[in-house]
Amino acid sequence: MPDTDGTPTAEHRWPALIAIVVAVLIYVLLPPHAEVIPRWIVPVAAALLLIPLTILNPHRFTRETTWSRWMSIGLAFGLAVVNQVEVATIVVELLKGSADAPVVLLMALQVWVTNVIAFGLIYWELDRSGPFARRMGSEPVAPDFRFPQEDAGPTSWQSGFTDYLYFSLSNQMAFSPTDAMPLTSRAKALMGIQAFTGFVLLALVIARAVNIVGGG
Repeated sequence: MPDTDGTPTAEHRWPALIAIVVAVLIYVLLPPHAEVIPRWIVPVAAALLLIPLTILNPHRFTRETTWSRWMSIGLAFGLAVVNQVEVATIVVELLKGSADAPVVLLMALQVWVTNVIAFGLIYWELDRSGPFARRMGSEPVAPDFRFPQEDAGPTSWQSGFTDYLYFSLSNQMAFSPTDAMPLTSRAKALMGIQAFTGFVLLALVIARAVNIVGGG
């Protein structure tokens, strides 16, 4: 939302930064047998990307460079890719028939939450070319999503990270757009991938783990 003098207000960094830290901590806390790559790689890689990005914009997104743009996108997609690997690991554990049900349920919950955060970051980074361009850019950028606040006519409202995080949560729970509508092919493709992952976790992994608890 612009200031009273009409100057655009840059978006806060902290909501997205906190979400990234939570996602990395969840990964670190996954059960040891779920480790696909050395556990230290993900937090170290995230730190190497976050430190220069935070130095560039410690409080609000007031500056952007080519390297910071690509690092931000790479971080979001990197978390999503690692999480998809964890989904595959859970499925393999179940197919082996030797999975411990409580552990699999915990893994499923951790991966499910991380998936919401990772895709929320992706939507936030891609829509209208990211948080800096959305509010501080000099040229309008075609949107990937349309929020209901934008349907009421001219408005000073601007989407922020929490809006994309909530949208990611609703897409993963309902397997369909509930808060915002996708406008581009890439947005629909990403939503489809996320919804499919959520379906696998809820319909296959959790259902099978509950079956194991019941002695099936």
